[in-house]
Amino acid sequence: MSASQASAQSAIAFQLIASLEAYEADVGQLLGLPGDPEHYRRVGRHVDDMRMYVSTFPTLAVAWVEVLIRHFELTHGLWRLQQSAEPADLAAPHQQLLAAVARLRQLCLRVIASA
Repeated sequence: MSASQASAQSAIAFQLIASLEAYEADVGQLLGLPGDPEHYRRVGRHVDDMRMYVSTFPTLAVAWVEVLIRHFELTHGLWRLQQSAEPADLAAPHQQLLAAVARLRQLCLRVIASA
């Protein structure tokens, strides 16, 4: 890999990390305001951005799929909360999502270190 390719991959990995951090923050806000459509859109934009960045790194595919699965589980729990009067415990799905995001972030840092 040339120096310019390594530099470009590092830049993309940094952008992915920034998107992961913004995503985490907005998911936290979404949990506080589960019916706010603007927060759902913002979180969705982060997912779209991350999907684009991850496509550069096939080695991140498994970690990315785990983030997507955990994202779905949490948003499905939020949807169920809005559809029923029953309280839903979203702490476990939220923690699982945060753990998946942390694993993906660690892999991004490895990409940067190896570039």
